[in-house]
Amino acid sequence: MSRSMSERLKSRLAKPRRVFITPGGDEFAAWCNDHPGSAVELVVSARALHELAVEPGLPLADLDAVQAYAQQQFAHYFGATAQRFAIAPWKSGDAAGASALHGMDLAALRSERVHVAAVRPAWAVWLASLPAATRAGSGRAVWHEGEVAVVVQLDRGRVTALQSRRVNTLADLGGDVPLAIGTPDSDLTPQPGPATPQPDFLPRSARSPLAWPLAATGALVLATAAWSAADSHRALDTAQAARDRVAQLRPAPKPQPRRAAQPAENRGATEARAMLAMPWEPLLTRVETTGANAKSIAWLGLDASAGRGELRLEGLTPDKGLALQLAEQLGGTPGWGQVVLSRFSAAEPGLAGQRFEISARVPTGGGS
Repeated sequence: MSRSMSERLKSRLAKPRRVFITPGGDEFAAWCNDHPGSAVELVVSARALHELAVEPGLPLADLDAVQAYAQQQFAHYFGATAQRFAIAPWKSGDAAGASALHGMDLAALRSERVHVAAVRPAWAVWLASLPAATRAGSGRAVWHEGEVAVVVQLDRGRVTALQSRRVNTLADLGGDVPLAIGTPDSDLTPQPGPATPQPDFLPRSARSPLAWPLAATGALVLATAAWSAADSHRALDTAQAARDRVAQLRPAPKPQPRRAAQPAENRGATEARAMLAMPWEPLLTRVETTGANAKSIAWLGLDASAGRGELRLEGLTPDKGLALQLAEQLGGTPGWGQVVLSRFSAAEPGLAGQRFEISARVPTGGGS
């Protein structure tokens, strides 16, 4: 079911809740019906996953390389069925691996009336919730779900191996006593400590750093516009009441030719209505999609003047060329005009990179 703009903004601003899902994911659909406009981090049961640990020494430079290798391996073991698997690669120092999601349709999970912020294996979410002292140790950490156990080997806080095994009881694992054992009833709240693998089944291009700042800016713009409109109406009502009281004290005027009534307006109310009428969803979506291709850009803010149809974006980049490229891509958007890199300067102390500003003329609610 499609979501309205207000639901989209609400879900982007909401703090993600963790929802544990099992093969099929039916419980998630029911949860979404009760929580429209929410944000969620899906925690996927080990029973809906296949795990792959990459052999040490393979020249896999980044997550894209790990994912490509994992897709080949899963296809080798599971055949044509593996083409439907969503893959979540991870790297931890010299170790690497990937989880494959089976028995669930990732697109269907993302089509619900909530914002899906992440889709992570349960073992990875649990590992990040362990106390720092435990995560910094050496030994085995075991995530256990009935007949499935995911064994994570730690070496002074670094993940060096990971294996999914079929078991009847934890005694089937043998070996030393695990550092920690997790189950679906465990507290999965993240804790500070050594970094752990964070595999995510969402496409990396979809996890744009623009999502939160732009959603927040859009919500702020709409809220400010609504407040401005309400405030303007209150001011008009107060002024009208004052005029009525003065009129009651004056002698009745001589009849005058009737003039057409003029609407009582002010610039604040006009701008408020223009803000509410602007096509925020396509505007924010275009900026978010374009910025997602420039992974090194960090967005600082967005400002808009609906009456003039002007938009101003501020961000940080390590390279002026990236900002120029971003301006060129936005300039190719139908309806966008006068897109220029209007400012480029050194960032303030404490901020990494160069600060830039892009200004543009954009469509308004009136179609201009």
